[in-house]
Amino acid sequence: MAGAIVIALVIITKTDAKIEIPQNAVILAFGDSLTEGYGAKEDESYPVRLGKILNMQVINAGISGEVTQKGAARLPSLLDEIKPDIVILCHGGNDIIRKYDLQKTKQNLAYMINLIRNKNAVVILVGVPSFNGFLIDTNDIYDELADEYNLIYEDAVLSEIIKSPALKYDQIHPNAAGYGLMAENLAKLFNKYFNIADR
Repeated sequence: MAGAIVIALVIITKTDAKIEIPQNAVILAFGDSLTEGYGAKEDESYPVRLGKILNMQVINAGISGEVTQKGAARLPSLLDEIKPDIVILCHGGNDIIRKYDLQKTKQNLAYMINLIRNKNAVVILVGVPSFNGFLIDTNDIYDELADEYNLIYEDAVLSEIIKSPALKYDQIHPNAAGYGLMAENLAKLFNKYFNIADR
């Protein structure tokens, strides 16, 4: 199944044709607390909300507090276990908050992207903001990765959430409404880039 999807990805980067996926495609949401759903109930996380919108299973593999180095170490066995067709990668926020070397963070994210692609799965990248006081914009490393790897990319929703008190639980995490907006924006990407069978 995944092999057919990645072949379609090559087509989309050249002709804008939609990627054909079955209704039972395996979708893995991989990341840290932003994926786990910190600040909301378990059924209000963006993976759960996205699964309901798409009427598909979205597996939540978020771990609060995880940095990209640990994520890169955790991902290979998870890919072997779950065998996803699509991976939503939303990682790096803890590196940014802890002021890690972001070139190393970028290298870790690139490693994860290559791991996912080597398993014939499609990557959807979610950009994470820098959380620099009033200048809350998606960090440049995500734009660079999206360009370098020609990725399906959600570049703005987290910045929009963090700028809006009504959408966030604390200074860096969405609330239930914020996670709902994440799910809605990602669903729009699915509708734009994928043709889901039995729709």
